[in-house]
Amino acid sequence: MIRLRGWDPVMGMNLRNARIARQNPPAAIRLVNDKYATKGALTAVGAPTSPTLALLRSRREVATLDWDGLPESWALKPNQSLGGNGILLAFGRRRSHWASSSGKRISRELVADQLRRILDGEFSPRPTDWAMFEPLIRAHPDLARLSHQGLPDIRVICDGDRPRLAMLRLPTRFSGGRANLHQRAVGAAVELSTGRITHALLGKGPAERHPDTGELLIGASVPHWPEVLDAARRCAAATGLRYLGADIVVDADRGPLILEVNARPGLQIQNVTGRGLMAAVTSPGRH
Repeated sequence: MIRLRGWDPVMGMNLRNARIARQNPPAAIRLVNDKYATKGALTAVGAPTSPTLALLRSRREVATLDWDGLPESWALKPNQSLGGNGILLAFGRRRSHWASSSGKRISRELVADQLRRILDGEFSPRPTDWAMFEPLIRAHPDLARLSHQGLPDIRVICDGDRPRLAMLRLPTRFSGGRANLHQRAVGAAVELSTGRITHALLGKGPAERHPDTGELLIGASVPHWPEVLDAARRCAAATGLRYLGADIVVDADRGPLILEVNARPGLQIQNVTGRGLMAAVTSPGRH
């Protein structure tokens, strides 16, 4: 048995896969691989998620899209993409076009081309896909100040409806504004009982402050923490998964929103929190 910091039993890839095979039914895994269907299932149990402004399933629907009906800001996403690929964000309208976060022009032609690429399955493991427009999520100010651009998110590992481990992922300049630890975003351990950051990692080293903003991370609190945990708890009932990772963002106006439910959550959270998943999912009273 591998152990973390000399005492905490770690879940390795083989044990994780065995747990997934035992606890996550194939139908539930297929459901969460479909973002649009997952949003419907989450809504049915009262879990907060971002609404769909438009769903496009064919090139014919792209040709008849009501461009003037789109809001000033939006997020265009593939329905079944992996790793956040294929997402296009508009932060404001400029007459006949939109603007990116850096002010770069986003024309209708560019959007139409992105829609066609999504429908052709370029960002999906399947030959074809659907495209969704959603309202643009703007990070809560308490999290935005800790991060370098991008959208911070919270990963909560749940054993059924019980949250077990949580971390906050903060984009950096090096990660290109993505909350991706493999691209050197900051991973910050969040205490389940309080929602406070206890320690953080950048790569393999400790990080008391964000490398770009200089903001102190240790002791900072995740806003709306009870609601974040409540949202995570609802994911099992909505999806049928018994072991899952809930990715949650905190919008400045709408509060916590479930961004994605993962049937095969990664294992990096063990390094970030300093806790092994083998201990976390078998110790009901320990946080």
